[in-house]
Amino acid sequence: MMRLTLKLLYRYRIHFLAWVLYMFSEIFIVGWATGKFGRPVSYATHYTINILLFYFCSLKIYPIAFTSEISWLWKLPLMLILTFVGYLMINYYIDSNFFGHITVYNQEKVRLKPSYVLGVLWRALPIMGFAGFHYLFILHLEQVKRREIAEKKRWESLIAERDTQVQLAHARNSYLKAQINPHLLFNTLNFIYTDTIQSAPRAAEAIMSLSEVMRYSINCEFRSETVPLKEEIEQIYKLIELHQSRSDETLSFTLEIGPNVKKTMFIPLVLITMVENIFKHGIIHDPEHQAVLSIYVFKEILSINSKNIPGRSKLIPSQNTGLSNIKQRLMIAYGDKASLKYGMQNEYFVVSINVKLNS
Repeated sequence: MMRLTLKLLYRYRIHFLAWVLYMFSEIFIVGWATGKFGRPVSYATHYTINILLFYFCSLKIYPIAFTSEISWLWKLPLMLILTFVGYLMINYYIDSNFFGHITVYNQEKVRLKPSYVLGVLWRALPIMGFAGFHYLFILHLEQVKRREIAEKKRWESLIAERDTQVQLAHARNSYLKAQINPHLLFNTLNFIYTDTIQSAPRAAEAIMSLSEVMRYSINCEFRSETVPLKEEIEQIYKLIELHQSRSDETLSFTLEIGPNVKKTMFIPLVLITMVENIFKHGIIHDPEHQAVLSIYVFKEILSINSKNIPGRSKLIPSQNTGLSNIKQRLMIAYGDKASLKYGMQNEYFVVSINVKLNS
């Protein structure tokens, strides 16, 4: 309790100090001028009522009265009159029942007559006036606070915009720097291709296929829009040629493409990632267990399915990185219009993607 009291005293210390100075200065000046002082209980009671009147007007009456631009013309006088009547009745009840006299200057008994009403009114008017100034001061502080908040938000917005510009500049620089290494790589691959086309044409063609697939993949990293599936399917054929060039055995890989698939717009690198997973983690030289990638469009639903026998030395979870990447990109691009499922069915590892192309 003591801690709460001290906390309130500190929080409202200016109010407490102002009221203490006001009460003691008024008591001293009036008492010194008249040569008479009232009883402490009377002072405490009436100043408590006056303080309550002050805050009631400041925190309740004026905020309610000034809620609109026009209605305060009748609301304010009416509410002040009602407040004064209540203030008058409280003072009359206390004076007539407990103190028996209006003031120490007048020894007559309290009666509800014009002189008493005017005396109470004379006391209430300055308190109501001070309450009005207090209300205006509160409004001023609120406006200052709102301006400070608005200014803070404006500066935060400017800082965020500046940071965005800086990050964009860094991203552009990083993009330009990132292009240096691919250019060096492609120039080197072209040199090797030119140098080996006569002596090792098969290896040269593999190098060219690798170069084209890598160029497509790098360019797609900076494209957020969709591309025709025809472009990616062309890269898949190059991947198949590349892997076929590495082995004397015929690849057991089937690519099934339905009608209207190649002109369908879709996010890039999904098909390439699925094919890379098959070649990396699957058995692709077993004629009795063909690896299959099928792509169909039916009733505005793009269906992409793959199946392959997983490598005996490969764990199935090792494919999760590529598939997690595909799932994340599908969610970003299509939200709940896309679904990805994968897992073992019989002896095959199966991946199934379905995307609703139009809403």
